[in-house]
Amino acid sequence: MTRSRFILLDANVVIRLFELDLWKQVVARCQIVIAQTVVDEAHFFERGGDRSPIDWEEIVRAGSVEIRAMTATEVQIYCNRFDPTYYEKLDPGEAESLALLERETEARICSADKIVWRVLGNTNQADRGVSLEEILKQIGLTKALPERFSKAFREKWCKAGSVERFMGLGDGSSPF
Repeated sequence: MTRSRFILLDANVVIRLFELDLWKQVVARCQIVIAQTVVDEAHFFERGGDRSPIDWEEIVRAGSVEIRAMTATEVQIYCNRFDPTYYEKLDPGEAESLALLERETEARICSADKIVWRVLGNTNQADRGVSLEEILKQIGLTKALPERFSKAFREKWCKAGSVERFMGLGDGSSPF
């Protein structure tokens, strides 16, 4: 089975996959890349009332994901293009993941945060996002998920970002 093109996962998706005990199935079927700051953010998950650590050393050793890092300057240059209504809402993992997405033309990003979808809509890249619901469906898995992990949530907030672009908000580098 060919693995899907690579997907940048945000910390909220990484944690949810561990909570649902789907991490191994997803990394077996998808080429996953994770920003170093996401690794720094995602330390543990909870399942059945128990808190368990995420063993990144073992994950990297197993070769199931690739971790990529950008310099603080590269991330700051990416973020500087946005006005404060966007920039101030991006956490470090989201900012680095979005900056990596811009560099990696074949990548898609998976998150459950409105700001990530708003950025994609605002920068006319809505097609580069994928919800956890869509990933699971693509690889033949189904799970009940909270709304923020859904395709509808992604589409709603990508559209909001697109509307904000039209209103002159968000991407300050836009010629629009």
